[in-house]
Amino acid sequence: MNGLDIDGTLPGQEIEEDEELGDTIRRENEELLDDGKSKSLPNWDGDGDGHGWKEDESLRGWLYLIAGAGYGTLVVYLVLVIQQGMNIPILSSGEEISNKSGALSTALLISAMVYVTIWFFMSGRDHSFFTEDPDKAKFYAGIIGFASVVIIAISWEDFQREMIISAIVTLVSTWSYIRSAQMKG
Repeated sequence: MNGLDIDGTLPGQEIEEDEELGDTIRRENEELLDDGKSKSLPNWDGDGDGHGWKEDESLRGWLYLIAGAGYGTLVVYLVLVIQQGMNIPILSSGEEISNKSGALSTALLISAMVYVTIWFFMSGRDHSFFTEDPDKAKFYAGIIGFASVVIIAISWEDFQREMIISAIVTLVSTWSYIRSAQMKG
């Protein structure tokens, strides 16, 4: 085995001991009791190593779950609530949408614009188009985000509920998906 031993030394390397420490060895996940015995602290990540490497994996999993549930909710909202006119609690107001095609197209447009805005803002700098100036991606995110706000303002009277729900669900889902994908690397 070529790696470091538990104490941080290479195999065959002698350990220099501090006189302050004496013969007591302490680990991060243990506390020393008064009688010299150690009591292990609970390990919250469940893998037993005390370093928390599974915390990142667990957080990535939760973010992917949120993203999947969000995009699923968006599809249900667009198809069942707006297009089919179903009354689903929280997602629908109970009123019949008079202009279903207008509401659907506006909600889809806002969702697409929010997705592109978040993508440019969070990971656009990694795209080959922005190799010379990675911060220019945030400029495009600002343009598209502002255009989204203008479309929301113009269509506010007719489709306020549809735009707000689709924008919020897309925002949360896209942020979760991109953030979890960034944690991989």
